[in-house]
This record gives sequence, structure tokens and C-alpha cells, in this order.
Amino acid sequence: MTDVDLSNHRLLSWQAPLVRPCSSYSTVTSRPRNRLHLAEFRAELLQSSLCCSDAWSNLPVDALAQLYDDELTAILDRLVPVRAMRFRRKISDPWFDDDCRVAKRCVRFFEREAHRVRRSDPDNLEAQSVATEAWYTRRREYRRFIDEKRNAFWRTKVDSERSDPRQLWRSVSSLMGRGRAPVSTVDADEAHRFFDNKVAGVRASTDDAPPPSYTTAPTTCQLDDFRRLSTDEVVTAVRLLPDKQCQSYVINQSINHCRQRGP
Repeated sequence: MTDVDLSNHRLLSWQAPLVRPCSSYSTVTSRPRNRLHLAEFRAELLQSSLCCSDAWSNLPVDALAQLYDDELTAILDRLVPVRAMRFRRKISDPWFDDDCRVAKRCVRFFEREAHRVRRSDPDNLEAQSVATEAWYTRRREYRRFIDEKRNAFWRTKVDSERSDPRQLWRSVSSLMGRGRAPVSTVDADEAHRFFDNKVAGVRASTDDAPPPSYTTAPTTCQLDDFRRLSTDEVVTAVRLLPDKQCQSYVINQSINHCRQRGP
């Protein structure tokens, strides 16, 4: 905190980590199995060489396996092509184990089922209500289970490391997110340029806008009811305004006033 002797305020300066570190992404390939229509798949399978005994009756075992893989891959490529999905990699919490993953997949299953009922039968409100309530119930159970899992993990970890304060502080620091890679900071000049560019962009986008239009008040509208304000009302209105002076200025003013009055 630096006192620049300007008015009654002090210049405060600090650094804020406003830029987050770059995220790590991974790409996986999969097929949208929910878009596979069984009737179309059955028709494609009947027309393939797998259902024609003359095409594979004299083939060896390895050739049969290769034919099976090739035909199914070709059919699936036509019906549900492989797509690449890019997702952000997240570091799982140390207490998030296989039981938590199974519970999460169960909740996702009920969620997909509720959405499927809404899309397939939009007029059946009773079925939608049952599916939605089952989803909400599973979600509440999952959240309760996650809380219990997290609390039990950290309680056990603190109890096991009670005799080793150094390791306990490491665990607490990891829990608080300390020790991670430092993030870059934004200085005052960069923040000033950002706001200048933002204002300039707004002005450029509204430069060709038409001038504002105003509607004149009707001639029958008159302001003929005035009353005199008293001093107490003005003082009360002023006191209701927010205080724009810092506490240190008020203290300094009180000290100077006492000094001027003398003993």
C-alpha cells in the first residue's frame, strides 16, 4: 500500500493470476451406438457374405475370423461411422475410486433413460415423471455417496498421518491446491489496453447506428404539485447516500479536528 498524497485515498497495487494454465486434451474414437437401428443392421447383415454359406464354407479358421471382422466393420462403417471426440483431461481426486466410477455410470444411465422417454413418448407425462424421479433419486444417492467417500478418505488420511506432521502438511497443501504450476499474471498496462480496445470496439460497432428518438410528452401533462423541503429532510436524504470515504480518512479527520480544538 502506497500513500501518494492524493485526496484521501491510498493507491493499492497487487497481482492477480487471471490467466489459467493451458488445458490438456485427448482424442478418442468411438461409434455412436445409440444411433444404430437394429432393423437396418439386421438387413445389412442378411445381405452380407456372412449369411451366404458359399462364401465361407471352404475357408480356414483364420480366414473365417478375418471375414467376420471385415464384414462387421464394413456394415458398421456404413451405419454408424467412427467419429473422433476431443475432451479435456482432468486429474481425478485421490478418493475417486472404482466404486465412484460405477455409481457415476449408473447415474448417467438413468439420465439417458429419462431423456429417451421424453423424446420417444412426449405425450406420456406419467412415464416421463417416473423416469425423471428415478434419475433424481439416483443422483441424490450418488452425491450422498460421494460426500461420504470424500470425508472418509480425508479423515482416514489425517488419522494415519497424525504422527508425521510434515507429511500431513503436504497432504493439506495438496488438498488446498498448492504446489501447482504457477500461472501467468496480467499487468496494469495489459488490462488498460484490454478495456481501451473493448470501448473502441463498442464505439466502432455503434458508429453507424441511427440517432436516438425521443417521444415528446403530451400537452396535457403538467407538473403543478410542488412542496417545500425542510432542512431535516435534506439532511436525512444526504445521510442515506453511501459513504465514499475510507475509514482511515475519517480517523485522520477526527484527529486533526481534535488537534485544532486544542486541550
